Amino acid sequence: MILFLKIAFLNVLRNSRRTSITVLAIVFGSISLIVFGGFVESMYDGLKENMIRSSLGHIQIYKKGYDAFGKTDPEKYMLSKETVVKIFEIAEKQPEIEIVTQRINVSGLLSNGSTSLGIFGSGIDADKEALMNSAVSILEGEDLFPDDPASALVGKGLAESLNTKVGDWLTLLSSTADGAVNAVDIQIAGIMSTGIKEVDDRAIRANLPHIQNLMYTDAVTRVVVLLDETEKTDMIKHRLEAIFAEKGMNVEIKTWSDLASFYHKVVKLFDNVFGFIKVIVMVIVILGIANTMMMAVMERTTEIGTIRALGNTRKEIVGLFLIEATYLGIIGGILGIIGGMLVAKGITSAEIMMPPPPGTTNGFPIRIGIYVPFLIESFFLGLCASILSSLYPAIKAARFKIIDALRFV
Repeated sequence: MILFLKIAFLNVLRNSRRTSITVLAIVFGSISLIVFGGFVESMYDGLKENMIRSSLGHIQIYKKGYDAFGKTDPEKYMLSKETVVKIFEIAEKQPEIEIVTQRINVSGLLSNGSTSLGIFGSGIDADKEALMNSAVSILEGEDLFPDDPASALVGKGLAESLNTKVGDWLTLLSSTADGAVNAVDIQIAGIMSTGIKEVDDRAIRANLPHIQNLMYTDAVTRVVVLLDETEKTDMIKHRLEAIFAEKGMNVEIKTWSDLASFYHKVVKLFDNVFGFIKVIVMVIVILGIANTMMMAVMERTTEIGTIRALGNTRKEIVGLFLIEATYLGIIGGILGIIGGMLVAKGITSAEIMMPPPPGTTNGFPIRIGIYVPFLIESFFLGLCASILSSLYPAIKAARFKIIDALRFV
């Protein structure tokens, strides 16, 4: 066995041209998977953090039953002022929680006097939301201030549809908590962009007391929590659930993942694309290596006949070629990892701008993260591709009759 390992290694070194072609094919495949995989994962992370820090937070706390019945009977499923105080007391004692804020949902019609459009939005605590919503951009005007109660932010698409600008007064019509209809005037303090088109086309944000006055209530729809790290979301959710249950509080918790249907649609789309690209890359690499190995078999026909004449079996001939393929796969995989990391760093440093992803309005600079799972996956895919593509040429070489092979001398 040791002799065959040495022979295989010497064969890899002996024919530098063939070795280079095979290794380059593996390196190409590895770099492609590392770079595209890193790009997709970085995009996922960016989109996830954008949604968390523009609207969702990491955790949202509702009155129990809100998810099932809150939209049809919102008055019954709002958090009372007393419950909100208790939630704040508990949440602010958790060291992983950075910000706790409250919001009230509002939906209805926004009118400029001649045009009315359906909207959804929130009444918010302006001071806390300014700290929380780092992913919300104020395109024109300024952010909300608590001392200007009638001020509001509107999404870019909504402002364009209503042909409104900063300083304009609009009328917001909505149902109250007890089902009546009420209206208030709001003044546009700023035009915002969350980066998500379906939100920017319909969203408004206004000061919490103004929306509570509109809805004749001092309750809120939800409490929103921002953590110091997204990875701690499930841990904090379970901890809070245990505390709330212990204190007999009638609330339920949703994480950002439970609420981010758009994010999961994007992930599913790009996972399918990435899976297809993996298959294409593997086919290209396997065909390239198989072609090179078939040429190697033809060039080494006499060598194969000599090895067989010395008493080696067909299985040993197959093993010899597969050992060579393993060497090539290891060399190509290692070089591919190094090359992939260098290319990823180079592209990231170049600050190349990408157009907005589907359903979003903001482009972003390409960021290609280096993820260990992709490095490992690319190495083993390159190794497997090398071995699989060498299997048929190895079997073909083993089937040569000794006398026919030696005729090539």
